[in-house]
Amino acid sequence: MSYRLIWIFLLIIFGGAITLAFLNQRDRQIEHTSLTNPSNTPTVSFENIEMIINSPAGQPQYELTAPKYWLFHDQQRSEFTSPDIIIYNENGSKIYASSNRGETRDNNDVITLIGDVKIEQPSTNIEPIPLNIYTDKLTVSQKKQQVTTNLPVTATRGSQKITALGMTLNLNDKILYLHSKVKGQYNP
Repeated sequence: MSYRLIWIFLLIIFGGAITLAFLNQRDRQIEHTSLTNPSNTPTVSFENIEMIINSPAGQPQYELTAPKYWLFHDQQRSEFTSPDIIIYNENGSKIYASSNRGETRDNNDVITLIGDVKIEQPSTNIEPIPLNIYTDKLTVSQKKQQVTTNLPVTATRGSQKITALGMTLNLNDKILYLHSKVKGQYNP
């Protein structure tokens, strides 16, 4: 009778060990699967990219250069680091933009720039002094031909300096609308 109890006891321990090994292996597979295929994994990634995004009519909308670029196909968005962007306006002029990082959505129509954002509207024959705009985050819409933010901005043109809370820059007519708390400084 005691041998039978010992055998039953050993079978219970052996069965428990097999069950624990199975559960441990299953947990490792689940963990491995979740690490190799998280929902935020890009479909495609690139390094040192230079690309031109064209309108449906074949005209360039903007050029983007960035050291790293990730495409998230399922989410219909892209992310990139340290972008330098040239935005082509419908009237043929250009705007230059840079930031720490950025993303696009809506078939590349909407670009969001984040961190140490700088926009430069270069000098022209009509306005020989360039306009520079600094903020922490802004959105560029090619469809609307607008650059917008609700965050604090600083705009400089030569010795003029203006700060405000929020702005909209119309890319076609090059008019800068400052939303609120506008303060200006002019140094001749």
